[in-house]
Amino acid sequence: MKNLLIDLDNTVYPEDSQIFQQIDLKMKSFISENLNVTIKDAYKIQKQYFIEHGTTLRGLMLYHKIDPDLFLDYVHKIDLSSINKNETLLNLLKSYKGKKIIFTNGSLNHAIKILEKVGIQSYIDNIFDIKDADYIPKPNLITYTKVLNKFNLKASKTIMIDDLPINLKSAKDLGIKTVLIKKNIDNKAYDYIDLVSEDLVDTLIKINNEDL
Repeated sequence: MKNLLIDLDNTVYPEDSQIFQQIDLKMKSFISENLNVTIKDAYKIQKQYFIEHGTTLRGLMLYHKIDPDLFLDYVHKIDLSSINKNETLLNLLKSYKGKKIIFTNGSLNHAIKILEKVGIQSYIDNIFDIKDADYIPKPNLITYTKVLNKFNLKASKTIMIDDLPINLKSAKDLGIKTVLIKKNIDNKAYDYIDLVSEDLVDTLIKINNEDL
């Protein structure tokens, strides 16, 4: 059974939980306050750094010497009440024999809080967060190699599950099987995606039933 690299936000919980929307607003607020710019300009900076560097934080560190812990603590102080326990997901992870590793551009503390809310923390083997990546985020190939080496994973024996196609492109380049969590999308639009699934439960069922 293949090992799993599982993204966190909008993957472990449904996108319509509105969690990442809260984080998005907090990032704009942080940039506005710390760089002394308007919210409109903060939005432009946020998106520019995300596109150019994989995360807004990376750009803030490179160009403004922002303390990453300060940023991560601020943007992850959010309301998680919209996330519910997922007993079906828990049972699927419990029975899955491969390694189950959270691979996130977020922080360890944020990941732990999310996993506890969903109720699956006991059946996740490890968490690889942005600090483990030395703040070099997905989709940088350096970080993918680092996570494979840290947990002694073979790319050909690993499946990566993410809600962002660009992150899966890098995984595929290394020979990792790829699953996109997204509703109402045609996987033929991306030749590097092996499977499109509506959520993590659907993904695990399909992995168990198909030779991915």
